[in-house]
Amino acid sequence: MSEFWKVTNEYKNSPIARYFSDLAMAYELRGQLVSKDPRSQVQKCHFEGRHFYVKQYHASGKYLRKYLGASRVRTEWENLVLFRQWGIPVPKVVAYGEEKCFGKFVRGVLVTEELENSMDMESLVRQSPELFADRDWFFSLIKKLARHVRTIHQHRFAHNDLDWRNILVVNDNNQPELFFFDSPAGRFWWLSPLLEYRVVKDLAHLDKVARQFLSPQQRLRFYYLYTGASRLSKADKKRVRKILNYYDS
Repeated sequence: MSEFWKVTNEYKNSPIARYFSDLAMAYELRGQLVSKDPRSQVQKCHFEGRHFYVKQYHASGKYLRKYLGASRVRTEWENLVLFRQWGIPVPKVVAYGEEKCFGKFVRGVLVTEELENSMDMESLVRQSPELFADRDWFFSLIKKLARHVRTIHQHRFAHNDLDWRNILVVNDNNQPELFFFDSPAGRFWWLSPLLEYRVVKDLAHLDKVARQFLSPQQRLRFYYLYTGASRLSKADKKRVRKILNYYDS
């Protein structure tokens, strides 16, 4: 049996660390059950006047990932670290780790601190559509979103689940700040044709919700900000058609 467990530098000398001193303790924590799927569950726990999300994995992943490659929890925490290195805001990571037996995944945990007054983009547009109708607020939002998505793709990386529900918004003094989370399926794609397919998939994921709430002009504005161009090239037009047809085919 082998175990890897790390409390990040920001928290290891904090009173918070005693609640996450080892993997076994973190795995057994119980609070408000936020979500559950066949591989993991998320508990919302309250310690020292703060809230934390404890994602507890009991399976490595689907298909070959059950037996080969990095576990889903390892990929998730590594991707959060990558995003932060690239200047993309993410929730604060408190602790993470996994346990294996003869090389086979047994369990794992990822702990993040709650972002106060945050809401995922899909919930926000449904509850506060007037914000998205505010031209200045909306431009600030999509400018930051386009910059972060472009940064990810410029590193030859694809999120692979770039949904509005996986992007948190903190609306501080009517200035939106974005935070990315929940990217266990994200990975690098070194071959250009494979990367392009995943880029289209990421952008189509974003557009799947956008087409329900935003005008064609607003969606096109996002794409211009993403490319940094003021008009569509022949390659852009081809890609946009693929984005629009992704969920229609």
